[in-house]
Amino acid sequence: MSTLSSNRGFALLDVVLAVAIFAISVTGLIGVLQRMNETSSAFAKDRLMQSRLESLLSETKRLEPSAMTTEVYDSTFDLTFRTYAQPFEVDNGDGAELTDIYELTAEVEFVDDGGPQLERVSILVHKPSR
Repeated sequence: MSTLSSNRGFALLDVVLAVAIFAISVTGLIGVLQRMNETSSAFAKDRLMQSRLESLLSETKRLEPSAMTTEVYDSTFDLTFRTYAQPFEVDNGDGAELTDIYELTAEVEFVDDGGPQLERVSILVHKPSR
């Protein structure tokens, strides 16, 4: 009878060990899933900023240079978007300057774990004076 009793004791120990290993595995898996979620959220925010900057450039380049200065605040994601145009001086190779060329810049200002951040993109636009 003592053999049967000790076998039951080992069976209980096996169950306790299996539950402990399962609990440790699940805890580790939850940590990995949380990090994946944080990374995915950060990537989604970066993609949102990039697409908004592209849209701003596309919309703003159609305006006159005097109307290209804008600022928009997105309270949902705490992002500040700005656009502005500056004259861009280019030599045509013969010593004369090309005129009516502007550098249009769109930027987004935000705060992340590293503190205040600024991302900027620029394109050149030709706006002949009328």
